[in-house]
Amino acid sequence: MPNEDLFKRHFQKKISAYCDVRLAPVAPDWVMDNIRSYLLALITFRKTPALSNNRYAWRQIAHDCGIDEALTTKLKKQLRPALDAIMRWLKEPPVEDDAPKNKRPHAMPKAGARKRLSPSSTSQHHEVEEVENSPSPGRAGPKPKPVSGRPEPLFEAKEDPSSFADALAYHMRRFGESYWQLHRAVVRIDETFDAKTLLSWIEGHRVPRSIASFTILGRVEHRYGLAQGYFKAKLPHQSRSLYGHDLDDVSPAERRRLAWHLPDDFGSMPFSKREEILE
Repeated sequence: MPNEDLFKRHFQKKISAYCDVRLAPVAPDWVMDNIRSYLLALITFRKTPALSNNRYAWRQIAHDCGIDEALTTKLKKQLRPALDAIMRWLKEPPVEDDAPKNKRPHAMPKAGARKRLSPSSTSQHHEVEEVENSPSPGRAGPKPKPVSGRPEPLFEAKEDPSSFADALAYHMRRFGESYWQLHRAVVRIDETFDAKTLLSWIEGHRVPRSIASFTILGRVEHRYGLAQGYFKAKLPHQSRSLYGHDLDDVSPAERRRLAWHLPDDFGSMPFSKREEILE
């Protein structure tokens, strides 16, 4: 619904601004970008962060963000208010503190600290203050889930969304995967395909155009048990040619002309077969 989409985008904008203000001072740029993408994906898919015994499963959250050991205690303290806000936005019950309340030390605020707070941001600073005074978790969360080659769907496919973005998001929900989990499952360690590209597809900002993108898309279809070409058939501008073919000895103008006639898997064909096609 239009109003719901507007509300969702407004909330995503607030979370993104929070990342700029609170996470940027305590994390490298790549860590902040990964966390921002993870938080926005939780809102997009209306999913809760990983929990264990009604507490945040920090190890799994770090794994889902793709930052693992980079999730420091200081970063956790700044990240928690954003996670709490998302839980409230999802109308989920509040998450317990990382340590039992009867073992939680009561740190006294520094003198004069409250005087520096502006009236408009007092409540936000109170929330951050409470997190900053909490101790680090007593024990680690559950180990990250192993990546399965062919996961089992959570429910049967009863819909067939017409748009590419909706279809990809729908099947990811069927298998209970975030874009980070899907990225780790279908992108090989020696490949440079960015996880944010998957997120941009889901949000409808971009669509696959390159040979590399269609290679990844084919792996997603195989992973989810879909017919080959399922996602490609839902793309707009079907008449556009793909880019990224291996044509080092061909001029740019000739590449553009040939791209219309080359098969999608041209780059993975044996050299002799490619020579035969180009002749």
